[in-house]
Formats: sequence, C-alpha cells, structure tokens
Amino acid sequence: MDYLLTSDEMRECDRESVQTGKVSGNSLMEKASLGVAKVATRLLGDVRGKRIAVLCGKGNNGGDGFGASFYLSQMGAGVTLLLIEKPEEISGDAKIFYDKLNHLPPDEGSVEILEIEGDAGTPSLDDYNLVIDAVLGTGLSGDPKEAAQKAIDMMLQTRTPVLAVDIPTGLNSNSGMVYTTAPTAAATATMGSLKRGLLMNDGKEKCGKVFVVDIGMPKDLAAFKEVNTFVVGCEDVRMMLPRRRAETHKHAVGKIFGLVGSVGLTGAGVMVGQAAMRAGAGAVVLGVPSDLNPIFESKLTEVMTIPLPQTADGSLSLAVLLQVQKNLGWADALVIGPGISRNQETAQLVAKLIRSYDGTILIDADGLNAIADQAGILQETHAEIILTPHHGEFSRLSKFSVEEIARDRVELARRYAKENKVTLVLKGSPTVIASKEGKVYVSTHGNPGMATAGSGDVLTGIIAAMLGQKLSPVDSAIAGAYLHSVAGDVALESKGVYSLIATDIIESLPEAFKRIRNGDVFEFERIS
Repeated sequence: MDYLLTSDEMRECDRESVQTGKVSGNSLMEKASLGVAKVATRLLGDVRGKRIAVLCGKGNNGGDGFGASFYLSQMGAGVTLLLIEKPEEISGDAKIFYDKLNHLPPDEGSVEILEIEGDAGTPSLDDYNLVIDAVLGTGLSGDPKEAAQKAIDMMLQTRTPVLAVDIPTGLNSNSGMVYTTAPTAAATATMGSLKRGLLMNDGKEKCGKVFVVDIGMPKDLAAFKEVNTFVVGCEDVRMMLPRRRAETHKHAVGKIFGLVGSVGLTGAGVMVGQAAMRAGAGAVVLGVPSDLNPIFESKLTEVMTIPLPQTADGSLSLAVLLQVQKNLGWADALVIGPGISRNQETAQLVAKLIRSYDGTILIDADGLNAIADQAGILQETHAEIILTPHHGEFSRLSKFSVEEIARDRVELARRYAKENKVTLVLKGSPTVIASKEGKVYVSTHGNPGMATAGSGDVLTGIIAAMLGQKLSPVDSAIAGAYLHSVAGDVALESKGVYSLIATDIIESLPEAFKRIRNGDVFEFERIS
C-alpha cells in the first residue's frame, strides 16, 4: 500500500534521504521540478507558445517552482516568475535553481522575473494559460503572512487554471482544512508520497486531480518504517478478494446472521441482507421482530428470515437470546444494529450479546447507539468487534465532538481503535479504517451521490460478506469499504449524483468486482 504522510513525516523522509547521503537535496528538487513541468504538459499538452505564470516563495516549494520554470522555458513556454519574497532571501537548494534561471542561455529559453511587491507592472494572471502555485506548499503551519496572502488573492481572482506544487497554498497539509483562504487548483503535483491534507476535508475540493511525482526518494528509509497510515489501492484489494475453489459450497463461502429491523425500519435490514448476498456471502439469515417477518419475506428472496420475540414497540426483545443460540453457533459473523431502533430493552439485548458472544460481531447504526453510553463494554467482550459509525455516531461513542473528528479523523480513529481493541470503519469522504494494532487505511473512492439513506446499510452487508468469506476483520473492512465506494462510482455513471440511491450501489457490485479483478480502478496518476 502507498504511504499517506503528515508534513512532519515527509520532512523526516527528506532529512534522512539527504543526511544519509542516499540522495542530494539538489537531486530531489531537480526531479520535483521536472515532475511539475510534466504535470503542466498533462494539463496544457504541448506548452510551446503557451504562457505560464509561476508564483514562488523563498523555500523549497519555491525552489520546485524555479526548477519548473527552467524546464518549461526549455520546452518553449513563455514563463513569468512572480516572486513573493525578495531575491536576497532565497537560500539553500532553492537558490541554486534561482541562480540557474538567471544564467539561462538565450538559446535555451527565457524566464521573465518579477517581484509582486515591487513591480508596478505585475501582469494579470488572466493573461496566462496556466498558473503554478509554488508559494508555500506543506510548510504552512498557520494563517498565511501578508505576501503569501497576496499571492493567494491573485489566484482566487483569476479564471486561469492553477497547478499546485505539493498542496495549494493556504491549505493545512495534515487536516486538509483551509486556514483563511486557498485557491482551488485544477491539479496538484505532490512530491514523493501522498499527504493527508490532499484527501481530507477541503483538500478533496481544493487539490483537483492529484499527481504523485517520483522524486527518487529511497524506499528503504527508516522514516518510512515509522509511518502507519496508508492509502488503499486497487491492487491491494484485488489481492485481498477471496478466491473460490471449484468444489466449494454455500456454507463454505460465508454464513451471516443478522439481528435487524423494527417498526418503520425494515428497509435497513433488507439492504444488509441483499448487499451481503450480492457481495458473495453463501447464506444470510436475518432475525427480525415476529410481526415484521411477513414484510421481510415479501421483500427478500435469497435471504432467509426468522421471526423472533419482540417488544411492545415492535423491536427485538431480550427473549431473543434464548432462541438464537443455534444461529450464533452457525454463523461466521453476526451483524447487529441496522434498523433495530433505540428501544431500551433492545439496547440491553445488544449489550448482552456483546458480553456473551465470542465470535465476530459487526455493529452498525442503532447497535452503535446502544453501546454509546455503556462505558467499558468493549473491554468486557471476547468477541472480535467491527464498528462502522458515521461522524455523529463516532462522536457519541468516543465523546469527541464532530468538529474535532473532522479536524483529525485519522488520529482519533486510530486512538479509539487501539484503546478499545476494535476495527473501526469511520464512514465519510474518504472512509478511514483503523485497526486495533494502530494502523490506519484510507479509501479514497466514492462520491456525493452516496450520501443517501441506506448507503451505510449496504456497506455493512458488504463487510459482513467479506467476513463470511474468511477475510480478517481489518481486511474485510478495507475490501468492503473499497468495494462499496467503487460500486457507488459505477452507479454514479448511470444514475447521476442526484438520483443515486442505496440499492443502485448493490446493483453495481458485480461491475465493481469486475473492475477491481481486472485492475481497472485508478487512484492517482504517477509521474516519474
């Protein structure tokens, strides 16, 4: 899997690469610069005769901009370099590339150099075919200073597409949140490895299409061994998906038992069962409130149902425990929560199952609400637990505010999963999967059309199917979340963002499996 780095982790990789003599800072910057120039050609095609403005700071991000200016001018582009700092403040490897520009032979191109503070004739960015943002990159750790803010304002006011170097200026490279303002880039060329801020919060909108530039950083750095956050890719999931032997049978490929449903909430359980079957489970049995069993039977064909004791409210009662022991022993995985309501007796049933069952339990929806106020219950179980909350449910479980979760979902998910010894699937864009060992996996696919009732129930069914097919809890969560989001993207192609509904995701699972098996799902274009 590809690494997903914080700005500090990236700096440590840079530092170790240079300090150990495995590669020079000059070499890293040269490859980064050439990578930016190559991404510019992806956006513009042949750059000969095109006008490109490059906004540069004084640090390494600016150095990448200086180098890109050099290469683009050699390719025949008309390049204007707009400095936001005084030339005498440029130092280190950046100064090497700045000096190289100043000594560019006339027959190899030319770069016009202007200071945006001092040159009254600074041109409008609307006069260019492309703007390259090499102002600050991942080095920003607070509100931009006046000079950087002026550069941001220039980019905000232009209609010319922006190519960001590493990350758009003004965006937090860890949280993906905007400090004050930031340009919306058409594309971002990020160096070496992906940064968290490219995928989180505002970053998904602000970064545009992300290109990962190979800058020659050694793969055997000690710093990489300390990284425990990863991006899930198609090949990763392709290798996880279960293979079926020719002589297999339905009970060998996944037996799922679910406790689902209450009055007015039958649809959630139905979608869990259908999604699990479509994702490869061999047999699914749903335990439902007895009065609702005819409704479930009328909606379901392949999924079996069992009528169970119910409360006066029409939800599952404590008496269920006496009737499902055989089913619990039969199942490869138990699903609790979709549509079960917030009835207190039903919540007690959930708690008793968690404390007494020693298999694998996938808890979603009202199952999560049932345990949210029972401190320590997850330490009292012998079961393998997978939780699939959205931000609101995770807030109730963890007691972190929704705002805190949005700012740092990776680390808060990691902390909760480790402390409670669970696999946590924190739903959202992107989905974050945290293991009880402290590793985090980020699934980047999906679209806004999937923000629809029942989408989470479909995810629960898919993960349950993976569990039934003998994947580990964390691999089931990774593969399930990836399949769910790819199926959502397939559904988007025919249904559109407004008309996509949860059952469209189920119907798109066969095509999602096919594309993953064929390696036809792409995350990020790589530039070398």
